[in-house]
Amino acid sequence: MKKFKELLIEGAYNTSLEFPSTTLTLGEHTLMLRFDSKDIVIRAAYAGTSNPWLSSMCFLIEGKSLSELALFTLKNWQSAFRDDQGFWEFFQDEEEKFYHPCLELLKASIEIFRGRDYLYSETSPLVCRCFGVREADILEHHQSTEQPSMESLGKVSKAGKGCRSCLPQLKRWMLLNEPRTQRHFKNKPIADWLLEIDYMLSCFPKASDWKMQIEKFKGNQVLISFDKEVIQSEEEETGKELQDFLGASLDADLAFFLRRARHFSNARG
Repeated sequence: MKKFKELLIEGAYNTSLEFPSTTLTLGEHTLMLRFDSKDIVIRAAYAGTSNPWLSSMCFLIEGKSLSELALFTLKNWQSAFRDDQGFWEFFQDEEEKFYHPCLELLKASIEIFRGRDYLYSETSPLVCRCFGVREADILEHHQSTEQPSMESLGKVSKAGKGCRSCLPQLKRWMLLNEPRTQRHFKNKPIADWLLEIDYMLSCFPKASDWKMQIEKFKGNQVLISFDKEVIQSEEEETGKELQDFLGASLDADLAFFLRRARHFSNARG
């Protein structure tokens, strides 16, 4: 078994790959995978700045089947390098930069290879990337379950059971189903609320850089689109900041959600 730091020094995986089965670029990195006729990864590589997480991921996924890739999580790294002190030292310092972008690249590449390029099309936004659970799936669970909860959602969809980075966003969705005794947002017309929300949104520190704008207002939910390339963890953190900012300044009964207005490009080799 190779040492974690050896994978970065060798640079064997940070290279071009001829005739990849699928290629995907997110941010500054491009992941290339070549599958055999039985959907086994026979070669993995990436292009972009040298990255120990991507190098180690390419090393670990070679020889794995498509079904095994779908279940690939942080635990695969921890198990493979459990006795490697170099891994744990680096992981402790770089945890936040670790599995979010790497797993996002891997999961999206799998979807593209399967022909499910809708992942980055104008459909219901993805919440749990590990198991492909979308906002529409969560809403459907709310409507079809007598007492929906994080546990019941996880049981039927496995949402939040992978890398767990989506848990904050899942909890926000679950809170929408809790009964409220007061709904102050109903005290005036939606048109008036839209004007107030639009003004307060312009005061939000990231609104201009993220090109945020109101997309939809239905019930107590306000959908705000944005046009900026960010990783999922950054999107979730900004969504929480936006909820706190607008909820405090407008009405705590209103729920604000971010949705990508522009999606990353992809290509299949």
